[in-house]
This record gives sequence, structure tokens and C-alpha cells, in this order.
Amino acid sequence: MKRNKSIHNKRYSDLVDKLCRERKRLGLTQKEVATHLNMTQSEISKVETCERRLDVLEFKELLTIYRSNENLKLKAYVIEFFELEQT
Repeated sequence: MKRNKSIHNKRYSDLVDKLCRERKRLGLTQKEVATHLNMTQSEISKVETCERRLDVLEFKELLTIYRSNENLKLKAYVIEFFELEQT
């Protein structure tokens, strides 16, 4: 049986969309984010258009760049996405 790739999963694309909107809200360019992640602007673009998967370590670093600890809405979204219990 053929398995659907996670990159085409609605929950994944919603997460990527949320991260893209957050980058824009913070006034960051794809190039600035790419520099922080030691990536190219093209790679960030491909992540944001779901052409490339976001690695878990890249995701963790994005949360740092987007200041998720200070951004309660983003933090709550991530907790909900991973179905974690809030402490």
C-alpha cells in the first residue's frame, strides 16, 4: 500500500503556512531566516511552498528565531499541533 507523504498532509501545510505568516509578521525576509539557519533563501522558499520538508532541528531553530517563548499564540499553536499538555 502506498503511503501519503507528510509533506502533503493538511496539518503539515497548515503548520508551514503559520510559520510563513509569522516570519512576515516579524518583518523577516526569507534571506534573513536562511542566514540564521545556514540555508539559502531558495531552500526557505521551498519549505514555505511545501516543496521541501522542514527538518525537526530546522523547525526547532525557527521557533527560536520566531521567539516562540515570547509569542504566546505561536507557542499555543505548536503545543496544539503536537498535542502536548500545557504545564
